[in-house]
Amino acid sequence: MTTYFTSDLHFYHKNVCKYTRRQEVVQQEYHEEWLIDIWNNTCTKADKVWHLGDFTFLSKYEEIAALVKKLPGQKFFIKGNHDRTKVLDALKKDGLIQNWYHYEEIKIGGTPTCLFHFPIASWHKVGYGAWHLHGHSHGSYKVEQGKILDVGIDSAYDLYGEHKFFSTEDIVEYMKHRQIKTVDHHRIIDKD
Repeated sequence: MTTYFTSDLHFYHKNVCKYTRRQEVVQQEYHEEWLIDIWNNTCTKADKVWHLGDFTFLSKYEEIAALVKKLPGQKFFIKGNHDRTKVLDALKKDGLIQNWYHYEEIKIGGTPTCLFHFPIASWHKVGYGAWHLHGHSHGSYKVEQGKILDVGIDSAYDLYGEHKFFSTEDIVEYMKHRQIKTVDHHRIIDKD
């Protein structure tokens, strides 16, 4: 079992290719098939997938549920600004996603990790080296320092030259090269 992270897939957003570098690899009319292929070629039924917001622009629950059924894995959602609470509740109730959150803290390889749709400047245990994973920015939020990463597929394209999901191994490797950065009164605590 592998755990993957992604964000801002924007299924059925009619202009997402125009507004992102997705236009370099897919035409808008094939966008949904392309996203489904990325998901299905990455994840198995046993894998965990964290989607950090802005999953789809569809409005009818039946259509959203049909889409989610096409995607393997244990699905956990962080609510984005384009996601609706009523839909996320129904997906959970129907067993199509395991759970959803506004914000969640997990551990990746023993490291506390804050999951939120939006990038934030200061998060829980930042001074101790905790990580922050987010979406929303489509790779446009660039920070020189700090253990923070946009896990959206547009960010993956900027970092790796391909639209892909981030595995825990990708995240661990990325964070190895990032310095702890605090922007407020929280000081850096040496864990050693």
